[in-house]
Amino acid sequence: MTFHLKKAFKFRTFAAEMISINNLTFLIGSRALYDDANWHIKPGDRAGLIGANGTGKSTLLKIIVGEYAPSSGTVSMSKDLKIGYLNQDLLSYDSHHSILHVAMEAFERQNQLHDEIEELLKKIETDYSEEVLYKLSDKQQEFEALDGYNIEYRANEILAGLGFSTADQLRPLNTFSGGWRMRVMLAKILLQTPDILLLDEPTNHMDLPSIKWLENYLMGFEGAIVIVSHDRYFLDKIVNRTVESRKGKLNVYAGNYSFYVEEKALRGEIQKGEFKNQQAKIKQEERLIERFKAKASKAKMAQSRMKALDKMERVDDVDDDNPTVNFAFKFSKPSGRHVVRIEHATKSYPNVHI
Repeated sequence: MTFHLKKAFKFRTFAAEMISINNLTFLIGSRALYDDANWHIKPGDRAGLIGANGTGKSTLLKIIVGEYAPSSGTVSMSKDLKIGYLNQDLLSYDSHHSILHVAMEAFERQNQLHDEIEELLKKIETDYSEEVLYKLSDKQQEFEALDGYNIEYRANEILAGLGFSTADQLRPLNTFSGGWRMRVMLAKILLQTPDILLLDEPTNHMDLPSIKWLENYLMGFEGAIVIVSHDRYFLDKIVNRTVESRKGKLNVYAGNYSFYVEEKALRGEIQKGEFKNQQAKIKQEERLIERFKAKASKAKMAQSRMKALDKMERVDDVDDDNPTVNFAFKFSKPSGRHVVRIEHATKSYPNVHI
């Protein structure tokens, strides 16, 4: 899905920032999924958007394209920015047209010109007027300028890269499973050559050759990219920025996923040290306050220290991102030797025997 976003956003110069997220807050009921979050996406950025499930990664992409409105804050972007947005909702997209036809819907103007040229060629069989000839010439020149004669080749090439044979490309979209349909929608988005790609779990339904092809394609892509993915190897190959969605904030790391892991550990050590030092200082101040608050001559000083302590900006302790979960189950009687037995099972999809 491609969005041309012009309204409801403040425009910025394309050279400086493509998308600017400022003081973003997004509430679900009383819960703040994002709380005063900030992120600036610049030309050439290839960002991996990561975080635990439920931290709002897919929601953030929907906010960027305008599907969801922020509770407060702004999303600003360059004028006439063309966004290619792949999301999991496209799994249900349906069409009786061939997948080649669906992919080529990306070329809106070229397809329109093609139909107009066909009509004029029919018309010229009976109408030889200069007006018709000039119209035909103008349309053909524009079609050629838009590389219209190569659009089918380009569509063939991308569909083949994503795993579709020549025969597959002529089959209707609705004969494919959801995962394969998602590949078709990705092909359509890539053919639209947007300024920025927002890709939500693009490798979910791909085999290794298709993932490798997509890696190579994205490494040569000239626009900006934002990828939501749990595939750290894929992210390592593609991204030059890693943005972690955590506790309502967006924390930016200037490198790929491996860099993020090392840098986050380093930041954690620094934060842990700052927390430890601050806690020692707080305890020391509390002891002084407790010692002097009962003395009339020192009460003013104790009061002043107490106010300073209350105003102190506290350093948070480092949370464990990998908490352990323990379960204990009690059974009234032991289960049988076989919990489930499957015999002579058959499952198939059209042209695919599982």
